[in-house]
Amino acid sequence: MGNRPLFSRLLAVSLSVLFCAAVFIFLQSSFRAKTELIQEVENREANTLKIIAWLVEGRVPYASLDSFRGFIGELGTRFNIRVTYVAMGSGAGVSPGTVLADSKVEPSRLGALPNHSDRPEIIQAVGEGFGTSTRFSDTLKTEMLYVASTMHTLDGIPAGVLRIAVPYSGVRQVLTEASNKLLAIVLAMAVCAAGLTLFLIRRTRSALRDFTRTVDDLGRGEMPGKIRVYPGLEFKPLADSINALSKLVRRNQRSLHDTRCQFEAVLANMTDAVAILDQDGNILAHNPALDRLLPGKADATGRHILEAGLGLTIYEAVNECLRQDDQEPRRFLAQLADGGHADVDLVPYRTKKEKRRLILVLHDVTAMKNAERLLRSFVINASHQLRTPLTSIQGYAATLLESPPGEDAQYRAMLSTILKRSEEMGSVVTDLLQTAAPQAERQEAPAAGSPRRDA
Repeated sequence: MGNRPLFSRLLAVSLSVLFCAAVFIFLQSSFRAKTELIQEVENREANTLKIIAWLVEGRVPYASLDSFRGFIGELGTRFNIRVTYVAMGSGAGVSPGTVLADSKVEPSRLGALPNHSDRPEIIQAVGEGFGTSTRFSDTLKTEMLYVASTMHTLDGIPAGVLRIAVPYSGVRQVLTEASNKLLAIVLAMAVCAAGLTLFLIRRTRSALRDFTRTVDDLGRGEMPGKIRVYPGLEFKPLADSINALSKLVRRNQRSLHDTRCQFEAVLANMTDAVAILDQDGNILAHNPALDRLLPGKADATGRHILEAGLGLTIYEAVNECLRQDDQEPRRFLAQLADGGHADVDLVPYRTKKEKRRLILVLHDVTAMKNAERLLRSFVINASHQLRTPLTSIQGYAATLLESPPGEDAQYRAMLSTILKRSEEMGSVVTDLLQTAAPQAERQEAPAAGSPRRDA
């Protein structure tokens, strides 16, 4: 039951309530109609009985018992009902309960009728003056409605009870027709109510589907329209809330779109390579500068830092940063897999779900490292090539100052040697400058965006 749709359960409950209400209304109305109809028939037959009693009393005196029986038969024929007179007093040689006259029974057969003193309507009439009863008649073989009232002595006719009987089938037919009409009305009301309930449920379900579709569109990042139609005022707060949420989401999406465009523009134009790493050292996102820095020049998203070519130094630093719980940034110099060098910044942070993340920033210092190496090589080479002539010059110059030769030829020879060694030094300096110039140009190429190679 709990897995069934709410509206199916609501419809089932509504139909059950409507059915029970219809059955209750039908039973109550049928019982009331039956009671009122029987009461109406009894009142009508009671009036008929009064008329017949008035006619019977007005005909007094009767010449004989046969004359009385004939008049009773005539009344039964004219009113089309059964009229019976039951003697309840003593006299005329009859006992109480004896049927003296009956419009439906021949006088010769009255003696064969049973004593009627035990009939319910007779007992009630004797005790209260008026009595009614409904039962099956053994004489007429049908269900009858009996109405009886007491009468005084009729000048030779003993006191007794005058009773009339009408077939109950007519009353039952009227009751059946009334019940059928009432049942049809109740069923029509129930069908209309069920149809109205089904219509309202379908309309409400349709509105809720629209609400659900709008919320789903918001969840997918789409821009749904404003909800303007809802089934009733009860849904207005919900529609207003969804419309307000939709407006807020649209505003936030525009703000996020602008922020993302700005962020992507900044990252795309950064000369430093930037990457975001997960807790396993995989690259979640990066900017184009990282692709230019890596040797393969392929998209590094989803690749491990070792697979992408960031080198063992960065791999060890990332693992150490992820193993520690502190959130302190780290800066170090690392060598990449292709031999290049980068100044690295590692900034750890946690997501909303407490997942570890790292922001990796690499500043390419390969050109600077190569320039340092070139300068060091240049100094060593220059020192080696200049040391011999410089030593010779210093030696001859010291000799000339401390103990100049006495002969001009020796003096001129020493000066000539100093001049020759100085010319050799000048030649060495020129060669070193010519050698260093192309190497310096090659080292400037990586800084301008061309592929980097060691000098």
